[in-house]
Amino acid sequence: MRHPAGSVAPAARPGHVILNAMTVVGALVACLGLGGSGFALIAGFLEQDPSAVKGILGYLVMPAVALAGVLLMLAGVLLGAWRDARMARLAGERPAVRIDVGGWRQLAGIAAFAAIAVGSLGVLGGTSYRAIQFTESTTFCGTCHTVMQPQVEAHLTSPHAVVECAQCHIAYRSGPVGPNMTAYVNSKINGLRQVYAVVTGTYDRPIVAPADKIPATNLTCEGCHAPDANYGIPIRQFTTYGSDEANSRQTRLLAFRVGGGSSNGGTPAIHWHATAKVDYRASDPQRQIISWVRVTRRDGTTEEWRNPHVALAAGLTGTPQRMTCIDCHNRVGHRIPGPGELIDQALEAGRIDRTLPYVKRESLALLSADGASPAQLALRFTKPGWFDGLATFYQQQYPDIAKSRQAAIRRAIDELERISRQILYPDMNADWQTYPNNLGHTLSHGLASDVVDTSTGCFRCHGTLVSTSTGKQLAGTLGGQGCLACHSVGQAPGTAAPLDRSSDQACALCHVDVTNGSLALPPTPSPP
Repeated sequence: MRHPAGSVAPAARPGHVILNAMTVVGALVACLGLGGSGFALIAGFLEQDPSAVKGILGYLVMPAVALAGVLLMLAGVLLGAWRDARMARLAGERPAVRIDVGGWRQLAGIAAFAAIAVGSLGVLGGTSYRAIQFTESTTFCGTCHTVMQPQVEAHLTSPHAVVECAQCHIAYRSGPVGPNMTAYVNSKINGLRQVYAVVTGTYDRPIVAPADKIPATNLTCEGCHAPDANYGIPIRQFTTYGSDEANSRQTRLLAFRVGGGSSNGGTPAIHWHATAKVDYRASDPQRQIISWVRVTRRDGTTEEWRNPHVALAAGLTGTPQRMTCIDCHNRVGHRIPGPGELIDQALEAGRIDRTLPYVKRESLALLSADGASPAQLALRFTKPGWFDGLATFYQQQYPDIAKSRQAAIRRAIDELERISRQILYPDMNADWQTYPNNLGHTLSHGLASDVVDTSTGCFRCHGTLVSTSTGKQLAGTLGGQGCLACHSVGQAPGTAAPLDRSSDQACALCHVDVTNGSLALPPTPSPP
């Protein structure tokens, strides 16, 4: 079409500010994300603990898609406004955004944008709340299967299996006044670092648990437990099997004085350590070598103890730490069981037939470390026919049993293979000996038979520290003669001083004598 000479061609008709290609695509993306998020939100009411894939898609990916769609729609509106303003300037008009409420197309676009925006905010608000809950769950923490497998699998068999990870690993409370938002924000920032480490493969193998990064127990443990309460004297039964031909079943009873003890005026008990004012210094990052301890009594007097095996200059460096629950219960949620313990459990449950001669001894021989590293153990356990060595033993030593009990021997071999996967995590260079466990002293008094445990536990202080004022050694329970006081300084190995059972620093602080005859125990079950 030709225009008269000297006339100016009219400017092209501007497009709608809202209805353009970018906002339409953004609306489609937002609807997709909203649909997925809304479905996940509704399904969350029916499924309290979704799987890792469902949770990540529904509570993290889909809300992110919806938010990206809304941002794309907003970018489309801004682009449309900029385009209209540019065309207005070219036509010599004053730039302005015009909303034609009389035009149904633009009005429909405004209504659609508002509906999607409001719906997005509502759904995103609900899914954000669920996302926070999900990212603090054990399911989410175990998503990185290879990285966290040793911790998650140990947690699921621990006394705290029903406790979510964040309840212990994030100090939510700042006391009785309210939540600790700083700790919460720091945990999320640290979580982003961990995600980056997992994506780039720069995480530690095995995962290191820095003692100085664990939240204070008054913000975590004491939210459920009261260390100064009197819990009475619970009695535990320990069942183990010997390495003799008959796999002799042994039952031991131990009674524990559990409570705050003399720190609150009561009878001395185990939790005295966490309720009294006990400060200590350690000469290693994992706090396994205690070099100095100071006890402040109720009357204000103090007593100091030193480790004679640590140089004085090294022992008195570093900031003193106040003894708390996790100085003993350091692996309460993530203890990897040892092979002896798991074999005993399998024998007790009948998964391994305890009527097979020497089955405990031969099983331990196949699963023991003997100083091997996790990588060496992995080569050993995955060697073709390694666990078939049990069948070879019976073929050589008990040929009649090897023929008549083939099914029982095969079940035992299958169980040993299952146990090997429970005690060894080669991808993370971790096994049952990787992390020290400070709770108790099973190696010394034989609570579990054939335990291989390098942790010193109670003996980091007891039987090691010496009073700086009297030179007396802090009593303990070392020795193979039962509940005796620790070896004194300069005494020959294998000898022990008689135990003063009235002493609140000896065995009686934690234990009470109980005999099998004092309780009506159930009869020993017969093997299946």
